[in-house]
Amino acid sequence: MQKLIKNNWSRRSGEPFARAEILDNAVHPEGLDIDRIRFVEVGSFIPGPSVGHIISVLEGKGKLQVTDASKQTFALQTGVHLYLPPGLESVINAEAGTELLRVSSPSVTQTRGNKMLLRDETFIVACASGTHSLRWIFTPQYLSRRIFLHHDQILLSRSGNPVSWFRTTMFDVAGLPKNEDGEPVFKMSYNSRTECNVCFDVKGDARVRMAKHPYKVKEQIWGPWYQLDGDSTYHLNEAAESPEEEYIVDIKTGSRQFCRNKHEVHIADGHVSLFCIFDPAPTGGERHQPGEYSDYEPLSQVLGTKPYETYLQEIVKYDEMVDRLSMAKAMGELNSFQGTSVWDLYLQGREMQADIERSLAKSLMAEGHGRERIIACWMQTMPDR
Repeated sequence: MQKLIKNNWSRRSGEPFARAEILDNAVHPEGLDIDRIRFVEVGSFIPGPSVGHIISVLEGKGKLQVTDASKQTFALQTGVHLYLPPGLESVINAEAGTELLRVSSPSVTQTRGNKMLLRDETFIVACASGTHSLRWIFTPQYLSRRIFLHHDQILLSRSGNPVSWFRTTMFDVAGLPKNEDGEPVFKMSYNSRTECNVCFDVKGDARVRMAKHPYKVKEQIWGPWYQLDGDSTYHLNEAAESPEEEYIVDIKTGSRQFCRNKHEVHIADGHVSLFCIFDPAPTGGERHQPGEYSDYEPLSQVLGTKPYETYLQEIVKYDEMVDRLSMAKAMGELNSFQGTSVWDLYLQGREMQADIERSLAKSLMAEGHGRERIIACWMQTMPDR
């Protein structure tokens, strides 16, 4: 399978949009289809009710019309994300220049949810409690907007695992620790999951490379650097039990530690924004530290634990806030929520998220590597009340 996929845009006669097919459920390990849809002129697109879909608006505007008995219409714009379950008949009417990114299941057996979800990043940013960000994860290296997480009822991969859907911006690498070649890079090794990264907003010199097996702590042999642009997808497709999978034995416990999908990303004078689908969906705390080949914890070490159960109890009220306010905004009814407990939770979450980001900037300033300047343009500003 290709590590780097380049968009091949095509347009059928009579259709108002061009399409680029990225992942094929029959070929790729996740068992899902991914495509981009770009409206060349004003027109409509029918997702199809026989399977489930995740759809994100990359740019532009449109409307989702549900064509069942409710006949409801929802405004769509950049930063709005949908889960459309099987059986929901709908049509998307879009302006020229609008672009969508879609993930589809091949059948109803790979769907988990039977309820439509609409989520607007305006409210996803407000999912913060105390010093913990729940869906808007701001780090020294990247900003990750966690649209759909492990517990969200959306799609399943071929292996039966819930998948996740994130919109991530990786920042310029200036001031990060250097690799063995003397370049500052992001270092990652997703040893317990695959990841498809659909790039759509790339500025500056951006490239990625994948490690060759065997994996080594020092003197690692690498594949070529792949240049990234807004038509690139890089796919970390070493799946569990695949020929590429290696393992080492932990001397203390005797357990196997699997090794796959080790890679580095270099970004100079810019940033890379992308959508990523993880199989299985990561959950729990972050394990991403500058200078380390970081990962997310394996699900076996997270699910069912007391910290994770506490996390689920905490996030449920924010999920309700995001879903209710996102739907109200899309239907033009947001004003009716001002002054309610749901609106107060939104304001409180925005304040807490802003505090978390200010604290991060102060800690980076104290380190003296200049990273506070890199992250500054991605920080939140508080909305007027």
